[in-house]
Amino acid sequence: MPATSIGQAGEFPLIEALFHRQRALPADVRLGIGDDAAVLAAGGDDDWLAAVDTVIEGVHAVAGDDAAALGWKAVAVNVSDLAAMGAAPRHALLAAHLPADLPRARAETLADGLHAALAEWGITLVGGDTVATPGPLSLSLTLLGRAPTAAILRRDGARPGDTVYVTGTLGDSAAGLALLADPPAEWLAAYDWLVARHRRPRPPLAFGQGIAGAASAAIDVSDGLVADLGHIARTSGVGIELDRERLPLSAPMGEWAWATGIDPLGYALTGGEDFQLAFTAGEAAFEAMHRAKYTTDTRFTAVGRVVAERPGEVFGEGVPGDGGWDHFAAGENA
Repeated sequence: MPATSIGQAGEFPLIEALFHRQRALPADVRLGIGDDAAVLAAGGDDDWLAAVDTVIEGVHAVAGDDAAALGWKAVAVNVSDLAAMGAAPRHALLAAHLPADLPRARAETLADGLHAALAEWGITLVGGDTVATPGPLSLSLTLLGRAPTAAILRRDGARPGDTVYVTGTLGDSAAGLALLADPPAEWLAAYDWLVARHRRPRPPLAFGQGIAGAASAAIDVSDGLVADLGHIARTSGVGIELDRERLPLSAPMGEWAWATGIDPLGYALTGGEDFQLAFTAGEAAFEAMHRAKYTTDTRFTAVGRVVAERPGEVFGEGVPGDGGWDHFAAGENA
């Protein structure tokens, strides 16, 4: 039975049906809908990249939580998109949707977090729009960046024989969100670290720039590792086999798992909002990857391989066939 409301459609089928209608792109659009950012020809050896993301209180953060963290996150989620394409962020436009009864002190705290993140990554806020809303507080940021045309990372370059890698550790943000939503009776010091990973993500921007032109494909881990690697598998026409036991977990995640009995690998596979990078690379990328690792102090871990079998799928022992965040698939979000 066809979906009768957008809540039944699923996020990506909805995008395809409603917004991906302009199949013939003008010559100055090198890459449109379907990757972490659009790529626009700038002339010369570099291109502009444009990404937009929205953070909504009560959806991407617990309602009433740290306002500065929400401001920070509005910037960080866009920086993560540019990191996944090897670009350097430059300028931003902000659409702020603010409830009229928002206390002035909380609005200023929100702005403090936003500007701290802009300063962290050297981004200039050049314009935008501010409107009153009867709904929850939300911020929508459009981020513009630059990258060498020949080195831009995309989702469609993975090839059989490549290795699948992820930076950092996985599942921490989802664990932090769970702790904020349902605080435990006994608090461990490790919980503060997990909560901080949810509130103030730090995408590995410099590492993404370091592997640009060397890795074969990349994406940021925003909706969950399985869901995001699924985008690479589908656009590249390959299968991705994951080794669940090799997924990198932080010590605080291990402490939380020990204290509660939860499965940390489930969070690592489908939790989302870690804003780390998942990427594929062949042997020729070895030198560039390790140079980026040491110059940016960024850990990465081999977690699987790209295969010709089962194109479009992410699979492996103990790996769910789907999962991760979908704004419009009720009941399917992890």
